[in-house]
Amino acid sequence: MTSGGNDEVLWLGRARASGAAGARAMRVRTRGAAPGPDDIAEEIDDPFADDDGDPWQRAAAAPAGARSPVAALELLAPARPSKVICVGRNFRAHAAELGNEVPTEPLLFFKPPSCLVPSGRPVALPRGYERIDMESELVVVVGRKASRVAAERAFEHVAGYAVGNDVSNRDLQKRDKQWTRAKGFDGFGPLASWIRLTPPGFVPPAEAKIRGWLNGQAKQSAPLADMVFDIPYLFAYISACMTLMPGDLIFTGTPEGVAALQPGDSAQVGFDGFELAPLVTPFT
Repeated sequence: MTSGGNDEVLWLGRARASGAAGARAMRVRTRGAAPGPDDIAEEIDDPFADDDGDPWQRAAAAPAGARSPVAALELLAPARPSKVICVGRNFRAHAAELGNEVPTEPLLFFKPPSCLVPSGRPVALPRGYERIDMESELVVVVGRKASRVAAERAFEHVAGYAVGNDVSNRDLQKRDKQWTRAKGFDGFGPLASWIRLTPPGFVPPAEAKIRGWLNGQAKQSAPLADMVFDIPYLFAYISACMTLMPGDLIFTGTPEGVAALQPGDSAQVGFDGFELAPLVTPFT
C-alpha cells in the first residue's frame, strides 16, 4: 500500500508486497456499502495467515494498481495476533527510573490482542487511578512459524516492524504483583497503522532510535543498542518456550522517560533509522 495523494490509497498487490523495499502490510475495512468487484475486500485480514510459507502472503489483497479513496476506508490494527508478548525493563535507564533492578534474563508478560488499536483511535483512560503511563516501543512482527529458533536465525522469521505504545496502569502493576490487568485494558496497545515489511534476514541498525512525545514534547529517545537483550536474543528466548505464529507481536521494551497520561493528552511514538509509520493516540 502507498499513498496515491491526499485523498486516496493505491493498493500495490501481492507481487510488490512480498518483502519488497518499502512494502507495507495493513488491515482496513470499507465503510458503507458492500464492495463491488473492483473494490478491495470487505476486510483485509490476517496478512500473515500462512503458517509455514511466504510471510507476506496477504500483505496486500487487491490487484496491483487498484485505488480506493481514503474516506472509504477504516484503518484497523495492522495485525491480528494469536498473542502479544512484551518485554519489561529491557532498557537499563528505564528500569532505574522506576527503581527496579535490571533483569538477568528477559522479563516477559502478555497483553491481550483485544488491547490493540490503530493510530488515531481515541483511547478512554480508566478512571480512579493515580498513574497511567505511555511507553514507546519498537514492535517486532513474526512472519514465519517459529519454535526453538536459534538467535542467529531470528531475523529469518521476522516479517517486519511497527511502533507501539505499551500503555501501563502503575497502580495495578504495584497492587497485583503481576501485570495482566495493568497492561491489558482495552486500548492499552496502540499500534501504528501499517507494518513495514522487511526481507528475511534484514537487521535493524543498532543506532536506530525509538522516540516518544507527549503533547508534542519529547519524552523518550534511545537507540536499539541500549537494549539489555537484543532482538535475536529475545526471539530465541521466547521461541524456546512457546511457538510464535505469523502475525504475533513482540513489544521489545521502552526507554526511560515514560510519562503520565491524562484525559485530553496526545501521545506520539516514532522511529529514527528506517521508515516506520508514526503512531498518534489521543486519550480521553
